[in-house]
Order: sequence, then structure tokens, then C-alpha cells
Amino acid sequence: MNTAPSKRELQHFLKRYVPQPELTTSHIVSGSGNGTNNTSRISPTSTGHHLKTPQKYVDALLAPSSHQLAVTKVEGPFEKQGWDSVGSTLVKLQKLGLTSIVVADNAQWSSMEKEELPAELIKTMVRETMALVESIEKAGGRARLIHGGVLEQGNSGIEAQLDFILSALENRQIPIIIPVMMAIEGRQVPITGNQAMVALTTKMVRRQSNNIPAPAKIVVINNEGGIINHEQPGTAHSLINVQEEYDAIVSAFDENKTWQQRYPTAIDNLEMIRDCLSDLPTSSSAIIVPTSSLPSALIANLVTDKPLYSSSLPNRDIQRVNKLRTTVLRNGIKIRNYDNVDDLDLEKLTRLLQASFQKKLDEKGFYDRLRKVLAGAIIAGDYEGAVIMTKEGTGGHYYLDKFAIAPTSQGIGLTDILWKRMCDAYPELLWRSRQDNGVNKWYFERSNGYLRLKDTNWVLFWYGAGGFRHIDDYASIVRSITASFTGPLITS
Repeated sequence: MNTAPSKRELQHFLKRYVPQPELTTSHIVSGSGNGTNNTSRISPTSTGHHLKTPQKYVDALLAPSSHQLAVTKVEGPFEKQGWDSVGSTLVKLQKLGLTSIVVADNAQWSSMEKEELPAELIKTMVRETMALVESIEKAGGRARLIHGGVLEQGNSGIEAQLDFILSALENRQIPIIIPVMMAIEGRQVPITGNQAMVALTTKMVRRQSNNIPAPAKIVVINNEGGIINHEQPGTAHSLINVQEEYDAIVSAFDENKTWQQRYPTAIDNLEMIRDCLSDLPTSSSAIIVPTSSLPSALIANLVTDKPLYSSSLPNRDIQRVNKLRTTVLRNGIKIRNYDNVDDLDLEKLTRLLQASFQKKLDEKGFYDRLRKVLAGAIIAGDYEGAVIMTKEGTGGHYYLDKFAIAPTSQGIGLTDILWKRMCDAYPELLWRSRQDNGVNKWYFERSNGYLRLKDTNWVLFWYGAGGFRHIDDYASIVRSITASFTGPLITS
């Protein structure tokens, strides 16, 4: 997998998921085996006793905890090997700092609902879900099956109660919820796994605290894998910006009846994830993964917080991408296009460019030039990211003048989203970068070619299969454009 974590990604993972010595128990849900709350911190000096060896400290860090929580739908049925893979993966994730609140599901339960009485179906659901409980315990973890007291019918829909879930977490158990709702008249009624996922997420967001934080991830583990990519048949979407791509994906499925038959739960899962992510902070994400890609796909996503394959990379190995069939989803942000400088909020754009490049912008010189040559601007959200494209030279070549992501919006997939949007809009373009720019490796991977310009500090990059035909023009453009920044950004 192309998921080797960078130093920044590892730091982000350690900060978010691994309990740090300076944290107190209010940040960690943990407990002893007898159900009593463990109010001590696992750290080298928490009780006055030092963990003297590195191995003991590592073991302490890897002790099960629920520093972060995922709401996870396990969508069977699976063969025994599949169940074992799911159980082992959930235990590994718990040791890495992500505990799952599991909703059991089965594609066959909805059809059985028409044939069996609710009470009989619930017995079947409990019996079949025991395979997951056994697989978790076989892997060395602890699980608690919960088939009542969590979901109930409220005045405005299905509501969740978290007391049993919290009790399981305090005992270092992975709670597994059977999607059964207590109706107003007191009967237990089966509901869909997706309804349970939305109800649990909504409740956790409203009640979030040190004990029950808002979910860091929404996870779906199934047989069929991620959402098929309608733009590249034969592959799964690597990353979906839900706000921007939801309607297009649904329309593609509506037009392709074969997909509906081959991937019967895809759109239902997409809708459920959209509803869950809409309530969660932008740092939260979702992932749909088949059992065939466990545990590596989920662990890689946990550590890097990114898709297995960057959606902005050229898909040169379609067979491999399709084999993993894993899709990461983010709620994302709205993307808008502009072709007139005066329609832009120049104050916000200036703040974004200066924060991104950490340099002082020559505002007058930059915007005066932009008014003459702007080809288009792609703006993400409230100026959280921007692509500034100009039209240069007698050949009217598209030049990427600025690509900027706000520091506060890094690590949420926005870079890939904007880059892909740019390449779709401008299939032939060029840009430049200083030879000592640390981002150049990223550029090399996404360009169709590059050239180090003699007697300059510039590397010329181009995107598009025909770019090599315009190298002379491209080089002339790169040499002629004056710098946009006047020096380092000085903040008071």
C-alpha cells in the first residue's frame, strides 16, 4: 500500500490516539476487569512506580483504551475467516487507541423481516452476532453483546441511550449493539443497522464529554468494499468529498441498474455516512473497507488519516486499487469557482496565501497582475483552500500561480480534493517550484514531467500528456513571472 506515514502524520496519530504521560484519566475511558473505574494513569510515574524498561512502557501504551471512539457497522454475513479477521482487527485498533462501538448488521436480515415474527428475527440476529463476539475474544479482546436498552423510539425518531455502552467501555469491552429498538408500546422491533449508526452518532455528539467523545471515525466493514468509482469503472473511490460528490454518485447508481444489483448497500451506506459526518467535526472521517483488506487497510488509515491511495495521484495501477476496494469519506466543504478577481474576497484570500506560504504577499503587484491574466479561481469553503490559475503567453497556457491550504485545514483531505478538481478543470497546465521546496516530491508524483531550469532556482512541472510539446513556452513563462511575495511573514 502507498501509505507510508510521514513524520507529521505520525505526530498527529500519536497526539490523537496514543495516551500521553501528561494526560489524566479524564481523557481516557478505562477500567479494571471487575468493572470498577480505574482512576490511575498509565505512565512511567503515575503511581510513584517507574516503568523502568522501554518494553514495559510500550506495553503500557498498548494496553487497551478508548482514547478515541469509532462507530463501526459490521455488515455480514461472513465466512469464519472473515469473522476472525474482523475480530482481530477490532482488537488491534483498540490497542492502538481506537475503540469501536459496533453495530451488528446483516444484508439478509431485512428480507427475513418479511418472513419472521420480530421476536424470532431478534433471536436470529443475536445468534448470528455471537460469531463476532467469539472472534473478538479469540483474538484476545473482550466484547459485550447488547440487545436492549440502547435504542428506543422517541418523539422525533430513534434515540440512543449510552449507559450500557459506557459500562462496557469502562470494563475495556468492545460493545456490540444488535439493532433493535424499544417501541413506544414496549415491544422490541428490529431496525436497520444504518438507523442505529445515525442514532448513536447523533447521541454521542450531543452528549460528548471526556467519557464519551464524539466519534473520530465512522467505519463500515462489509464484503463488497467501498463505493464504486463511476468516473473510473473497475475501481473504488479512494476519497469522497461527500458535500461535493454525493449527488453525482447517487445519479450514477440510478443510471446503472447493474451496480445496484452488484453493490446493493452502497448508496444506503453513503447516505448513512453523510448523515453521520454532517454532525461531526471536520477532523472526523469515515471508511468503508471489505474484510479482504483487513487489518492493513484500517490500521493504515488510522495511522496516516488518509486514503490508501491519494485521489490526486494518476491511477497507474488500477488493478491494485480495485483489489483493496477501500473508500475514505469526509464531509468535506463546498467548492466554488470564480473567473473574476473582483468577485473574490481579497482580504480572506490574502490571509490564506500568507498563512499557507508564511510569506508577505505583494498585494498590489499580485492582484494587479491577476486582473489581467486570471483564468479561474477554485475556492474551498470559507477560503480554507484555493487554486489560482492564470492564462500565460501567446499560447494561452494554463499556469498554476498559487495552490494554498490553510494550516488549520491540513490533514482533512482538502489537498487531494482541490488538486483533483483543478486537474479535471485544466487537463493541461504548468507550475513552478523552488528546487529546495520540500513539497517537490509530492509534485513529482503528480506531474507528467519536469525540468530543472538552467541558471535559475526553479523546477518546471507540467501536467497533461502533451506538455512536453510546449517545453520552450513553459520555460519562458516560468522565467518571466515575477515573485508574488516580498519576504518572510512577520507576525506580532
